[in-house]
Amino acid sequence: MSLTIEIDLKEALDKINQQLEKMDQKFEVKLDTLQKDVNDLKIGQVRLEEKLTGEIKALDAEVKGISKRLDSQEFINRSVVVGFILAIGTGAVKLFFPNFPH
Repeated sequence: MSLTIEIDLKEALDKINQQLEKMDQKFEVKLDTLQKDVNDLKIGQVRLEEKLTGEIKALDAEVKGISKRLDSQEFINRSVVVGFILAIGTGAVKLFFPNFPH
């Protein structure tokens, strides 16, 4: 026993075309969504780069300020050390030579 199915070739091709058009529309929607996502990522990356550039500039300015303060602190520390050395030297001279200035 054999089974015979008769269909109109035009109808079959029309159905195939309709299915292909539906798939094409879904693909276009997904492609549009993907393109929008890529654009959003690019915009986000540009904003992040701008923010990081601003933060780097701010940190650079802060480091320069800290460097100036450290230079000032080093000068003060050297002055204090020299003062201590002179005080200890003067104390030692006074201790070992109590009548030195006379």
